[in-house]
Amino acid sequence: MPRLEFTPLCLPLACRPAALWVLLAVGIGSTHCAAADGAASQFARDVFPLLQSACFECHGAGKQEGGLRLDIPVGLLESGAVVPGKPDESELIRRVRLPRNHDEVMPAVGETLSREQVVALERWIAAGAKWPEDFETPRHWSLASPRKAPLPTPDANDPDRQWPRRPIDFFALKRMRDAGLRPSPPAAPETLLRRLYLDLTGLPPTPAELDRFLADPSDVAYEQVVDQLLQRPQFGERWARPWLDLARYADSHGFQRDDLREVWAYRDWVIRALNEDMPFDRFTIEQLAGDLLPDATESQRIATGFHRCTPTNVEAGSLPEETRTEQLIDRVNTTGAIWLGVTMECAQCHDHKYDPFTMKDYYQLLAFFNNTEIEADRANPQQPSSIRFIGPSMPLANPRQSEQREQLQSTMGDLKRQQTLRQKALANDLDQWAQQLADASRHAPMSHALEVLEFRSLGKDDPHRILDDGSVLLTGSPPDKDVYTVTVQLRHDDIRALRIDALTHEKLPGKGPGRGDPVRRNFILSEFTAELDG
Repeated sequence: MPRLEFTPLCLPLACRPAALWVLLAVGIGSTHCAAADGAASQFARDVFPLLQSACFECHGAGKQEGGLRLDIPVGLLESGAVVPGKPDESELIRRVRLPRNHDEVMPAVGETLSREQVVALERWIAAGAKWPEDFETPRHWSLASPRKAPLPTPDANDPDRQWPRRPIDFFALKRMRDAGLRPSPPAAPETLLRRLYLDLTGLPPTPAELDRFLADPSDVAYEQVVDQLLQRPQFGERWARPWLDLARYADSHGFQRDDLREVWAYRDWVIRALNEDMPFDRFTIEQLAGDLLPDATESQRIATGFHRCTPTNVEAGSLPEETRTEQLIDRVNTTGAIWLGVTMECAQCHDHKYDPFTMKDYYQLLAFFNNTEIEADRANPQQPSSIRFIGPSMPLANPRQSEQREQLQSTMGDLKRQQTLRQKALANDLDQWAQQLADASRHAPMSHALEVLEFRSLGKDDPHRILDDGSVLLTGSPPDKDVYTVTVQLRHDDIRALRIDALTHEKLPGKGPGRGDPVRRNFILSEFTAELDG
């Protein structure tokens, strides 16, 4: 149970609802403790974010159209745009009340303010348009360190003061009270169990599982069901889906032909990481740089498939280097969105307007990825539509193949050992044989021309003549392929080698033999066998 409610297994907060609520509760508590109640709290919560989103783009620190600046109290209050205590006399209110197609409506670009937003501004101005002296522009929550907040204490007269059962419930109750809401009544046991199953495994409970829980819907039984579901393989399959969406996982390349891409091993790695409760720091490192770890395992190299999921453009008009650069940009933007919680794309062209990232930061991050190979290129430069996929890859095997591979490697090891022993034995035999030859022959080997007794050919028109020197002269028009059978007389017993010579002769085209040039005929010996008769 503690793991479900308060500790993220290994995914970012967006993938763990329970853990996400804990951190959000911390942030909400910190905000309310840091800001004073009343007008200051209203300004920080309702007014400043509204001005920031609707006004500062044209009337902020970087740009002041019409000489008007609204991101500081001096500019806002001394410009006459706001008359404290009198919203109907404030130019700001007049402008935001105008219809969308009016020439003076504000904001001039984008959607007009909703009725609720206009009322929030009117209420703030009516209360005196207070800009707290100690107010500081809040940093985006993703850039601020989370701080533990004290538990809110329900009012003694609150009819739901007994509703909280866990620490997070106190924050949820306070937020509901601020919004004028009350907790919903407890869900029926069958509804609660269905929600639990769908949340943890993506599958509903079976009738037998439901009957078991209905027989004992206690908190202890509920916690036991949670523990059981966390151990099921379907847990990793269910929670891998949101992460694979963030990783832009697909089994194809994503453009035009959309060819098959073998990246399923990365999908299985994510599922295993979740089911094994891998810590988030290791989960991050192995996906971004698993192949760079010392003595990286196959699993760690597979984890880097996270950034091989980029779309690959193999359109006939695409340029391989351009596609590679687009993949680099995709990797930077995806890394920023997932692990930094910001959109990095803005800094690709200019310093980020609202987040602390510059163009220099962007391209320094891009440099980390800018050593990748081209993943798709033209197989034939003369044919733009001829595409081949290249780039780093690794062989993978399923469990059955892995077992077979281990068996084969064991067998190969035995054979190599036998081969080594045999090679040593042959080396010794060779030395002995060489010594025997040296002892038996104290002179250089002699060559002798063999006496041709008979010559036969399969060719229909292949006349031949045995010459005085023992050679066979072939004339006429031999076929492209032929088989010659030559019977010779042996005059020596100790024969160590046979040699066949292709000779020249005046009666052959170009004096032959040749390799198929314009004059000499082609003569190639492709196979030779010898048999001893008698």
